[in-house]
Amino acid sequence: MLFTSTTGVFAQFSIQKALRYDYLSERWSDYQQETKYGLLDFSRRYFKDTISVAEMKEAFFKYKDVKFMASPYEGFDSIMRLGSIGEGVMLLSPLRNHARKEIRESRGVWRWFGSPRLVNLLDKNGTPQEALLKKIKDDELKKMMNGEIISLKSPRRYMGYVISPAASMEVYMDGKLIGRSPSVNYSDFFAYANHYSNVLDGEWYHDVSGGARLLGVLQGMNTMIHAKTSEKTFSVLLYAKTYPRSKRVTYTIDLLLPNNPDKETENLFMSLKDFVESLPSKSFAPYYTTDLRLMTGRYYKVTVNKCGWLIQDYLDL
Repeated sequence: MLFTSTTGVFAQFSIQKALRYDYLSERWSDYQQETKYGLLDFSRRYFKDTISVAEMKEAFFKYKDVKFMASPYEGFDSIMRLGSIGEGVMLLSPLRNHARKEIRESRGVWRWFGSPRLVNLLDKNGTPQEALLKKIKDDELKKMMNGEIISLKSPRRYMGYVISPAASMEVYMDGKLIGRSPSVNYSDFFAYANHYSNVLDGEWYHDVSGGARLLGVLQGMNTMIHAKTSEKTFSVLLYAKTYPRSKRVTYTIDLLLPNNPDKETENLFMSLKDFVESLPSKSFAPYYTTDLRLMTGRYYKVTVNKCGWLIQDYLDL
């Protein structure tokens, strides 16, 4: 087995009797520390509901061939930080606290360098409302900054949902920041382990493709079932399984396509399923959605031939 029951979950696996994956064990330890706390450890007032497996499957068949042209920022306040790094959508906007209906119904564009600054107002069609913006005085802005502000960093469209693993909450009282949640910046351990840049790391979704490929490489090391197979392609939904009154989390996959797999495809699927079900808890971070729900699923396209396993996330397809 690739995994052990000790803390070195990803350690002690030999590749060609020479290269040992102690590196993965080190990355796993680092990953656990970096993802130890997130928004849900700060507050459970929001994101109480989780998208069901049935809903995720329905979304796949509805949207798998759809190329979304609309921006994931559409319909929400947006946050600007340093250049394009750190842009986000604001799910709970301070504008909701303004006395004027026309301002409450507008979308704000905020610059977030240390403290928030409203730099633009947009109507429902995205047209700037400069005159309306000028009517918002500093003391009104201070009054608006009262309560929770929830934002998603660098949201992406994913099978009809708008998602990000990087959600944060800030709590204000009379314009002053009094609390801020921790935030997770990686979609899963494999994306984290495959990431090695130390400067200007970019956004979380830049690492999704490499993480999925690493998952495929590890599956190829875990089995030789592919060595004599003809090329097969299938699609799966990976999702988390939780248990009542327990913090235990495991993972599994369901076959999405093909509808009527042949025996060889079934065997390959079951091999991958066994591998996924051996993954340790917290291997995958939940995605936060713009409708204030959690999504534990991943949509993967899997290609297998005698050379190995290629896993691709539909986020990049």
